[in-house]
Amino acid sequence: MDKSLQNVIKHDQFVETVGEASEYVSGHRKQVTMYVGIAIVVAALGYGIWWYMGSQKAKRQAALGEAMGVAQATTSRTTTEEKKVIEAFTKVSTKYAGSKEGNLALYMLAMLDIERGDTAAGEKRLREVIGGDKEPASLAKFTMAEILQGQGKSSEAEALLRDLVASPTYLMPKEQSTIQLARYISKSKPEEARKLLEPLRTARAPISTPAMEVLSTLPAAPMTAAPKK
Repeated sequence: MDKSLQNVIKHDQFVETVGEASEYVSGHRKQVTMYVGIAIVVAALGYGIWWYMGSQKAKRQAALGEAMGVAQATTSRTTTEEKKVIEAFTKVSTKYAGSKEGNLALYMLAMLDIERGDTAAGEKRLREVIGGDKEPASLAKFTMAEILQGQGKSSEAEALLRDLVASPTYLMPKEQSTIQLARYISKSKPEEARKLLEPLRTARAPISTPAMEVLSTLPAAPMTAAPKK
């Protein structure tokens, strides 16, 4: 990413948006809705992560923005409205296939598939996104990890999150992936979970608050024997 763009990102607010979306997904594994994706992607667009002077990219961004607008405007979630949303994102994902914007649109379609109960179709789209640009791929990995965890495939979910921790992106910050990884391993590897979370105690509120919440669910740390005199 162009360093000049990093200065315009309100990172605390962005992390908070991602965190809130993560909390929603964690509490509603059977209802991983399209709106979680919208919250994250709109936050990214709003904080200027993607914008730079380039006509072709500007066109792609405008197209994605229009599709987002259609999705945000749907309130009753009728069949007609849902069809409009699908058509809007399909147009972007097809016309700009392989680009960041195209893959973000594909990610949104995957979220909609999952919301409608077609997890298989959603997974297929997510895996396609994972194979592309790292920013949309990071969102897809995070969502795929949730799906796999819900299916009892803990080792696969854990592997995806460890990959995100090792290679964070602006759409999926390291802190958020770390907190989610700690949630997943809190029962099987509580001591590792504690080590992951302890450094986040003094981080900014959008990070420290969920970290402390997960820490509170861990068993008490073992007492260290006092040295013999």
